[in-house]
Amino acid sequence: MKKLILVTIFLILSNASLSLGDQFRSNWGVVISVIPIFTTTNYSQPNTKVFCNKSRQSQSSNFANIAVGGLIGSVIGNKLSDAHGAGTIGALFGSMFAMDNPNNIVNKTCYEKTIYTNQKIRKLSHYNIKVRTRRGIHNIQSLTSYNVHDVIYLN
Repeated sequence: MKKLILVTIFLILSNASLSLGDQFRSNWGVVISVIPIFTTTNYSQPNTKVFCNKSRQSQSSNFANIAVGGLIGSVIGNKLSDAHGAGTIGALFGSMFAMDNPNNIVNKTCYEKTIYTNQKIRKLSHYNIKVRTRRGIHNIQSLTSYNVHDVIYLN
């Protein structure tokens, strides 16, 4: 029984040492420099804004408004005073009042405009890594960052 246990332990240790020795015989190296490589891309982001313009147009008083203002002023002038010419003075004031109040029309014009804002986005692409091996120095690209003096295994 003791021999069987000793043989089993010997086999396990010898297999472990062979596989461990196999790792050291494989292609490995020491990292001597790590350089991150970035890519820059332009990104245009659209923004829609609404712009509005207000414009006022004043129309001069037309003849109908002046005539109506004169008639109303004449009636008010005759009713307030029985004096000769009061209706005429009221008609003048009514006409002037109609001329002083032009019709204001406010036009509002709105439109949408798309404005693009450009942004530069800088993203990490990969790492350029120099590895010293028994066969010389190799340059590899990796997505994993390593530190200088790390031991890495190469395929």
